[in-house]
Amino acid sequence: MIKLSLKNHLALLLMSFVTWGLFVLIGLPEYYQSWSYDAQVVGVIAVTVLYVPLGNYLLKKMFPTKKYFKNSLWLAFYLTVPLFTYDVIFIGIIGGEGLKFIPKYWVLTFFYFSFWVQFPLIGLLMEQNASESNT
Repeated sequence: MIKLSLKNHLALLLMSFVTWGLFVLIGLPEYYQSWSYDAQVVGVIAVTVLYVPLGNYLLKKMFPTKKYFKNSLWLAFYLTVPLFTYDVIFIGIIGGEGLKFIPKYWVLTFFYFSFWVQFPLIGLLMEQNASESNT
């Protein structure tokens, strides 16, 4: 993977915390558990669709190189591993759920995995588009 500066790592970590905070606020009062199943599905679809242009934007703005695919792995890392860690602390430890929250909070769990598919695909397409426009 591409080596990032401390500044970039800190910016990505801050972005992950802000993203997690927004997920918590949007999911109030019970972190999506009070939402109907249909509302949860619509929310998952909406966030997935929202992160297509947002992923493209973040890859262009937050990384110093145009190695979009490799950079997308950093983006996937920072939008999954820290968020999972925050959820383990917030739901698992503070909320007393332990790791049992993983299937119960499937809306969150979905993104722990989907971003590892979605962001690399976005990065790969961005690289292909960049190479096509250079030929």
